[in-house]
Amino acid sequence: MTKFAEDFQGAAEEKAFDLDHRRIINFNIGRYHTAVERGLSKLATLEASKRKAHAIKWKVMENLDKLLPEFEANFQKRGGKVIWANDAEEANDEILKIIRKAHAKTVIKSKSMTTEEIHLNEFLGEHQIESVESDLGEYIVQLLGQKPYHIVTPAMHLSKEDIARLFHEKFGTAPDSTPEQLTLKARELLREKYTTADVGITGGNFLIADTGSIALTENEGNARLSTTFPKIHIAIVGIEKLIPSVTDLDLFWPLLATHGTGQNLTVYNTILGGPRQPGETDGPEEMYESCWITDVLTCLPKKSNVRDCIVSGVELV
Repeated sequence: MTKFAEDFQGAAEEKAFDLDHRRIINFNIGRYHTAVERGLSKLATLEASKRKAHAIKWKVMENLDKLLPEFEANFQKRGGKVIWANDAEEANDEILKIIRKAHAKTVIKSKSMTTEEIHLNEFLGEHQIESVESDLGEYIVQLLGQKPYHIVTPAMHLSKEDIARLFHEKFGTAPDSTPEQLTLKARELLREKYTTADVGITGGNFLIADTGSIALTENEGNARLSTTFPKIHIAIVGIEKLIPSVTDLDLFWPLLATHGTGQNLTVYNTILGGPRQPGETDGPEEMYESCWITDVLTCLPKKSNVRDCIVSGVELV
């Protein structure tokens, strides 16, 4: 802990006086805040919607002992498998077991803050498993060996010149490449990863109890590719993402989009209800849902049943 504090203080002091870094952050965060404020202003019922969302989330917390088994049962009906993890170590170990059982060596990932919290990429790397981020911002910071700078825009601290320089060093593109040209190069590189990866790993924006489904929200389409091409799909989601019904998405999807990026609705909204079914041409052969029991719960001993957990007073909305 002392070393972590010293490293943080050193990095903070360095960045605090980096005027170019400050300029890039001010520019990018300014554009971001403007977009979000514009999006929120379009919601005439914003406060009422937030109160309704709060009530639904509170109801979920009061009924976790019913809703979690409901989600699990409905997900399993379509061939999915649910794994309950009490902490980061257990989540990583369970994911590794799935990958090793399939003799897999490569993973393609879509953006997931939960996997950042459990340091999944580093863990897989330690076990000689390649894990490639497919969200463009995440892919860029992964190439740099850095962590995401922002929950929505991971490469917020970089200018277009920084990214052009990175791609020039890594892939030989022109040092003055435009953002459009850099995006095309990333698409070319990642396309091969989608089609050859053994396992696709995603997060999840919502766990839907009454349908046993996982809802994914994104703007690039990379999560759809990460869940379609590989034979195995693993979704790692904290149980705080649970909602009672698919009809609740009518409320939560617009709230998520406007607060996240200022959009009326995010470009790609996908509901996944299990592995590929007979007669279907797309989708994984196996689908796993790793539910991570976050600090929303104060649990009994590690081997106890998740349904025996005691809800603590955490306000989610």
